[in-house]
Amino acid sequence: MRNILHGIITSALFLAVSAMNAQSIQFDKDFAVAEENSGQVSFLIKISSAPATDVSVNLVAGGFATAVNGTDFVFESETVVFPAGSSQSQVITVQILDNAIDEADKLFTFELQNPVGATLGSKKQFVVFISDNELDSPEASSELGIEYVSSYLVDSDGSAEIVAYNKPQKRLYVMNSTSSVVEILDFSDPRNIVSINSIDLTVYGPSATSVACNNAIVAATVDGAEGEPGSVVFMNKNGVVLSVVQVGYLPDMLVFTPDNQKVLVANEGEPSQGYVTDPEGTISVIDISAGVDDLTQSDVITIDFHAFDDQIDELRAQGIRIFGLNSSVSQDLEPEYITVSEDSNTAWVTLQENNAVAVVDLNSNSVSNILPLGTKDHSLIENSLDVSDRNDSIHFATWDHLKGMFMPDAIASYEVDGITYLITANEGDQREYGVINEDNTVRSSSYVLDPATFPNATWLKLNWVLGRLAVSPYSGDTDGDGDFDEIHCFGARSFSIWNGSTGELVFDSGNDFETITATDPVFGGLFNASNNNNTFKNRSDNKGPEPEGVTVANIADNTYAFVTLERTGGFVAYNVTNPFAPVFESYNNSRDLGSAAGGDLGPEGIIYIPSSDSPSDTGLVVIANEISATLSVYNVSGDVKKKGNGGKKSGEYADADLILYPNPAGNEMVYFSKPVSFRLYDSMGKFITDAKNRAYFDVTSLNPGVYMLVTYSGETVRLVVE
Repeated sequence: MRNILHGIITSALFLAVSAMNAQSIQFDKDFAVAEENSGQVSFLIKISSAPATDVSVNLVAGGFATAVNGTDFVFESETVVFPAGSSQSQVITVQILDNAIDEADKLFTFELQNPVGATLGSKKQFVVFISDNELDSPEASSELGIEYVSSYLVDSDGSAEIVAYNKPQKRLYVMNSTSSVVEILDFSDPRNIVSINSIDLTVYGPSATSVACNNAIVAATVDGAEGEPGSVVFMNKNGVVLSVVQVGYLPDMLVFTPDNQKVLVANEGEPSQGYVTDPEGTISVIDISAGVDDLTQSDVITIDFHAFDDQIDELRAQGIRIFGLNSSVSQDLEPEYITVSEDSNTAWVTLQENNAVAVVDLNSNSVSNILPLGTKDHSLIENSLDVSDRNDSIHFATWDHLKGMFMPDAIASYEVDGITYLITANEGDQREYGVINEDNTVRSSSYVLDPATFPNATWLKLNWVLGRLAVSPYSGDTDGDGDFDEIHCFGARSFSIWNGSTGELVFDSGNDFETITATDPVFGGLFNASNNNNTFKNRSDNKGPEPEGVTVANIADNTYAFVTLERTGGFVAYNVTNPFAPVFESYNNSRDLGSAAGGDLGPEGIIYIPSSDSPSDTGLVVIANEISATLSVYNVSGDVKKKGNGGKKSGEYADADLILYPNPAGNEMVYFSKPVSFRLYDSMGKFITDAKNRAYFDVTSLNPGVYMLVTYSGETVRLVVE
């Protein structure tokens, strides 16, 4: 009987203890965001159910913070008590301190420890992000008066990746890679582009990749069948094939030299899946000095990297990424894009996956040097970046030991005082070939951070901190002990200017692209969206806006660079006349707003047509948009064609066609047919307001009447408010 009674008492005590510990305590969410000038931030600690007796938990500062307690916020550890019989969550309020300093966004963390009378739930860690309210974004000079003109659908079932211009015939040649055709378009009226012909290149290979034009001649690259070299197809202005020559493996881009004596081809030589084969990367030089009607293989020279095969260790030590499966230097280097010096004696070729640029001597037809590009230090405030798609606000933070690999796609060049400077669009690109696969993130269990360098690794691996950032598992282990001492992410989210002779970095746009797009009055809501969705911050964890294409133009004795942003859309313009101190000119985009992606998506190739060559009175920017398969055309009113009577004054827009709708308008939003910068005046000429790069305007604050909307480029449109 005594044993039975003892058992009953023991069971009762066990049940009582179990009931007492049935409650769990945790944060109600994973993070909170506070503006620096908000004064405070509040969050909740919740309990799963009302306890029978008081329970408590310690709230302590976490093991990781970039904000400083006492300088950026005020907090002292405390014990949080949940009274008996109450399941009410406890509100925690922390003071946030403001300052007038332009600095990176910061964070601090909390942990729940030592619960008494309860257990801890799954949300035991909490992050507070502080957004700096002095965000410094470059202000657009808007000197060029760039405005969207039109969009043209090349092929609803195809793509538009590269575009070239024929001045005498006023034609565009567009590479439709999806369909492997070159589209020939009448561009005599940029507002009414008309198809002339489509040249099917599938007879020459399974996939066409690029197109170039020097007015009289059109040339296109075509991949060979698997394991076979590719070709270049030469055509006349009407697309009639004149000759075909064989080049290297996977030709990806081609360019005419400025003297029109040669065509250069970047043969990427990518490996097959699983590295069954890894063709050599090469540069083909095609001599067209005698014309292209009777070209033979004797007119083609292929430049290889054999001279560097025995320097593999030295190249790796310089930071050049050579890591293919059992690949030699010649096999591992992958030429991507080419630019040529004004005197046609030197070419520079991006080796994107290798994070380097090859220098090619076109007199000796040899590679004279390989320039390592190094990494970008994201611990510096000017290189702050937004790294997660899992927190709901933009967080331009700096991160110790995080390095961006420049890995440029397109490259352009220009000359200043006898020195050639290179401009690179620092896209980034990872290899994914099965046995060699860079598809990795910081949070991956296989990505082990050095505990001495990263004592805060557990925090960094959270999805809403650094955990989802795409990184390479093939670099960053600086001491060779199997863990990562530096975190290497893909691309630099910027454009850079380099000395073409020394390889010295003379300028990088830092975090400009992200701060410009984040603060844009029209497209800020699409910050780091991808090119196939309008999801806010969708690409923050992987290369951000992703600069892709670049071209340079001389306008009114100044040199400008135009850089496309493949994911966010549109292009960014800079005055780069002084390569050491470029000036932001404007950001221009023509994708649709709203919940669904539309308009011009996935800009890749970009060209500038100066007013002297243009079918209109002004210079034109033309972009090939891969995802939407469209061309987008922008007018540059700061580049005006000179005429006998002096032509139009700079700032006047040719063929004005801005449309407002609805017009007349009531108590509603008025939309524009294109984004414009404008000033608004009433019927008496009184200035009302102004705005830059806007595609809509809220008229609810206006009194009924007639207004004049005057764009920065000189268009005047009557707006009636009822």
